[in-house]
Amino acid sequence: MWADGRQNHWENRPDFPVMANAAKNGMPSLFLVSAPIGLDTTGGIPLSIWLHGGGGTARQSLAGSRTDIRLNPAKGILLAHNDDLFGKLLTYYSGFEGVSRHFGWRKNYDPFTGDAPVATDTIVNYTQRRYIWIDEWLIRNFNVDRNRININGHSMGSKGSTMLAKAFPDHYASATILNNGFQEDDPPALIDVIFGPSVLNFPTNLKGYDGQVIGYSRVMNLEYRLSSQRDLPLLRVFEGKNDTQSGASWDAYVVEQFHTADSLGWGAQLYWSERSHGPDTGPDYNDHWINGNAVTQQTMVDDIAYEEDHFRSDVSFPAFFNHWLDPANNDPGDGTPGTGISGVGDDWGTWGGYHRWDSDNIADLPAGWSVVAWLESGAPFAHDNCPVNALTADVAIRKPKQFKPVSGKLLNWSVKDVATGGTLQSGQTTVQADDLVIIPQVDVFRENIRRVRISVIDPSVAALEPQESGVSSLKIEPNPSREQAYLHLFAAKETMAELKVCGLQGRVVSMQTRLETGENHLALSGFANLPPGIYFVEVASDGLHATTKWVKM
Repeated sequence: MWADGRQNHWENRPDFPVMANAAKNGMPSLFLVSAPIGLDTTGGIPLSIWLHGGGGTARQSLAGSRTDIRLNPAKGILLAHNDDLFGKLLTYYSGFEGVSRHFGWRKNYDPFTGDAPVATDTIVNYTQRRYIWIDEWLIRNFNVDRNRININGHSMGSKGSTMLAKAFPDHYASATILNNGFQEDDPPALIDVIFGPSVLNFPTNLKGYDGQVIGYSRVMNLEYRLSSQRDLPLLRVFEGKNDTQSGASWDAYVVEQFHTADSLGWGAQLYWSERSHGPDTGPDYNDHWINGNAVTQQTMVDDIAYEEDHFRSDVSFPAFFNHWLDPANNDPGDGTPGTGISGVGDDWGTWGGYHRWDSDNIADLPAGWSVVAWLESGAPFAHDNCPVNALTADVAIRKPKQFKPVSGKLLNWSVKDVATGGTLQSGQTTVQADDLVIIPQVDVFRENIRRVRISVIDPSVAALEPQESGVSSLKIEPNPSREQAYLHLFAAKETMAELKVCGLQGRVVSMQTRLETGENHLALSGFANLPPGIYFVEVASDGLHATTKWVKM
């Protein structure tokens, strides 16, 4: 594709954004798309993105490559970007290549000459703009499901993945981050020209959650958000304690970033092991998470096929955090590099990496939220299985779509055994600042012991105001009800409607019914077999709906 460059880097066209400054107008940019043979593209398909490391190319990351991390899409397509700031033609002219760190470059930089003013300049996310535009092009032309876009990267590519996930958190379902380091390398003179001297921390054109301008040194860590969105996608981070690569090495800053992400409850699954920088250092990492290329020798969670199946950007998820408070969890140490006798802390481990949940049946309703969760115990690769029977962590509800109680609201929460329905834990929690809901110190067990249902209910929501629609005045009588109950509603016209009952247990039952103009009285006998609990009754007509709460005794 060809970059469109103009002097005004804020300008955008709906069909083709400004992705480069004026000096780079008309420069080619390479990206490669690969897919399984015979892929059915009639339905929305997932898109997995791979960003190469420094010195790498998109060609290294076609489907079937990098067997140690299985870049093999099963249900969608794989997109590999080439981060080549100068382009191969300019390499011929200038004798050196440059990269944009999958982010961008200073707006007054001229790649044809390598010159840039000495004065402080703004670093613009030109490359991010190009990547997002390509995703949108694939959505339009390859029937990509925009809610199933996952981004992955190694080394410099992991920095790019982190920056994109933070800058466009609603765009991505997850980010897999391999050997990041969370800070810029000690820049050579060329990088100084592109990004400005690191000591000056040139500003970017991005603003953080509180509206502050974000300096370039902060864009690739796990601490600063790069947008006005509260929630990030699920972050899966893999670091190596024997990594000594500049800018990605295991050190005290990496451990500090682990503690930061784990304490803030972003929704980060953090892994560390004996690996070096990899994956270009051999056929496999040969560490705790990867002992070879067979299914029984390698973690499944960094596979492209795994993320295709498990993550969506339009579905809420539980962010398990404060793992470091549980003594049964592993200890990453103090950042001293090395393992074995020379290492500090556990040679390998994870905070949150054993946690699983049923993402297909999360109940996200205006007055309640619930999820079924467990710890891995039946994975083909033995090291993926949790080594202890239970772990305790706080849970933050991230990316809720309907359950959005305001700060200061008092909520009820419970943890129940899915098999027996027995209550294991319960209590109350107050909605925190930013309307963030946190359930404290939840016990989650190995799946072969029990699955648990984590539920939160807003007791103040007795009924919900109907949206502007053809149905209104929903009321259930009696409510609560033990036997027969009736739904009373007003319909503006005669129409067919869907009557749906949704439970906090994740169960949904629906039926079609005809509404007459005016008052309607519908028996809820078709739902008599539902177990006691709190349900939300929704009447949908012509794409519009009204909802009310039903307490079934």
